[in-house]
Amino acid sequence: MKCNSLKMLAGAVVTLAGLSSGVDDAAAQAVVNKIKERGYVSCGASQGVPGLSRPDEKGYYRGFDSDICRTFAVALLGDKDKIRYVPLTAGQRFPALQTGEIDILSRTSTITYSRDAVVRFVWINLYDTDGLLVRKADKITEPRLLDGKTVCLQGGGSLTEKAIEETEEEFGIAMKKVYYDSTIQARDAFFGGRCDSYVTDGTAAAGQRASVAKNPADYDIIKVGHAAEPNGVAVARGDDQLFDVVRWTMNALFWAEANGITSQNIDEKLASSSAEVKRVLGEEAGFGKPLGLDDKWAYNVIKQMGNYAEIWDRNLGKDSPLKVERGLNALWSDGGLNYPFPWE
Repeated sequence: MKCNSLKMLAGAVVTLAGLSSGVDDAAAQAVVNKIKERGYVSCGASQGVPGLSRPDEKGYYRGFDSDICRTFAVALLGDKDKIRYVPLTAGQRFPALQTGEIDILSRTSTITYSRDAVVRFVWINLYDTDGLLVRKADKITEPRLLDGKTVCLQGGGSLTEKAIEETEEEFGIAMKKVYYDSTIQARDAFFGGRCDSYVTDGTAAAGQRASVAKNPADYDIIKVGHAAEPNGVAVARGDDQLFDVVRWTMNALFWAEANGITSQNIDEKLASSSAEVKRVLGEEAGFGKPLGLDDKWAYNVIKQMGNYAEIWDRNLGKDSPLKVERGLNALWSDGGLNYPFPWE
């Protein structure tokens, strides 16, 4: 049976769809100009998920989502730190984007039919699964052992709820769902012993275990559901220029990885590589004009932030505490689903 939070989400989608139909196209097109005038990009963030978006002790946001947002600040304004983050719950994300409280939403939401009817998803920047954090001491080693157990989760996260429902149906079990307003509250309830398990995106589960648990070795992650969730970057509908900037900035990250171009060797590559590399990295006059950007925008993005692999590795992969494998997030040439579009 669907829970009240799903009904509330559906109602919000309908309401926002009504708002969407009344958006003034000319006003929406001016978002890039507004960003340039105010001098920073406003980006939606999670409420503190390690490895994805979380402020450090100095208040500097770190994580995969945070760094992806910084690439757009570089493309638009030439500086990765010309950005502000707005922590949002699941129920706040789309209204914040739709009303202009934020300019861009990075990865915190899975692309679905109803959601894309409200906002415009630009690119899938992370394929994820759903995971249940459990305590090893409870000896819950497989989904069927969750029968009668409590699960903490954030209300409004429809696909994590679907994963639980799929698990219940597949194994003929029933779990007791305990809803919280935010994923942080749900996480803290689990680590505080108020639930037997905690469900969230798999990468988020890995981040919580690695960075929040007192002893990560005391916890396991059990995969639930059957979806490989496409998490995407989104902008408001009607904003073609910002859509294009976000799309081609993401493309530059994968293109650079595919061509072996990193933040460390970019100048060497620029001096010695093909005509396409020279063009994309700003040696051809007018390259940035279709997007309303400086010709060196892609060079600046890679120089300051690195390619997709560099962003992944320092936040989620081998250079981070999480050690998450790329899996489906690898380039197509490495068995994944990601590939860059041509620049012709």
